[in-house]
Amino acid sequence: MIIFMREKNIPPEINFKKDGVQYCWLGTAGVYICDGKNGFVIDPYVSRHGMARVFLGLPLKPELCLIKQWADVLGNPGYDAVLVSHSHFDHLLDAPFFALERGVPLTGSSSTAMAGRGYGLDRALIDEVRPGDSRAYGDFTVTFIESAHGPAFAGRIPYPGAIGAPLVPPRPATAYRLGTTFSFLVEHPLGTAVHHGSAGFIKGMYDGIRADKIFLGIAGRGGNTAEYIENVVIPLQARTVIPVHFDNFFRPLNAPMKYVPGLHLKEFLETASRYNSFDIVFPPFVSSSSFEAQTLFSGN
Repeated sequence: MIIFMREKNIPPEINFKKDGVQYCWLGTAGVYICDGKNGFVIDPYVSRHGMARVFLGLPLKPELCLIKQWADVLGNPGYDAVLVSHSHFDHLLDAPFFALERGVPLTGSSSTAMAGRGYGLDRALIDEVRPGDSRAYGDFTVTFIESAHGPAFAGRIPYPGAIGAPLVPPRPATAYRLGTTFSFLVEHPLGTAVHHGSAGFIKGMYDGIRADKIFLGIAGRGGNTAEYIENVVIPLQARTVIPVHFDNFFRPLNAPMKYVPGLHLKEFLETASRYNSFDIVFPPFVSSSSFEAQTLFSGN
């Protein structure tokens, strides 16, 4: 079963229910997860620079006013950390300033840590992690699992390598090197989810791991969707797939959502429909003026 959820015209604040674990998709691989007491932001990217600026190699400036507005919106009930799955610009560019706005750790690879240093974060706000590490945020436990980036650009992984020195913005997209790629295992007494933001995988990465739901990046997955599903979704025995990273992130958040070029959504849906073990639930597209929290795990 495939369910498309429509965006609702609501006031510019997040509507939260009184209990349960909830989430908001922030565009690209960005997700905010909270349980009303604690929470965290993954890969927030709201600056959303245009395709011409990115591919012409022009400097990408984090839009501080936008970041502050979003940090304020997410500040109630708040977030305890900003997690970065890898260090490309559409995952990392805004993340250090999201951390700085709330005084919480920027958590990710050594490349992400280098960006934190360049952006001027205190050492106390830079949390460098390695595959297998875990962090606790209230009732949440997040484990960092090594993953791989998909062949997103002409069959290749863009901007490979690592960020080896403090990265001071503004810099072009090419400066935001991949670094280590993580997926996140999110455990909570109400349920278990995985955030798999990049459409690559390492065979066996989910051996022995189970999850109720998965945030699944579906852009840049290359030509073998079935192999992707069978190495990511099926081993987890996830019952619900929540696609992310399918919007055109070269468009601003307040513009109508369009799919990222080269998504091949029809092929993804046709391939996924061959499996009867999970549902696909598309999250509503969020904007800076209208969005609503969705239930990840009910508290009832």
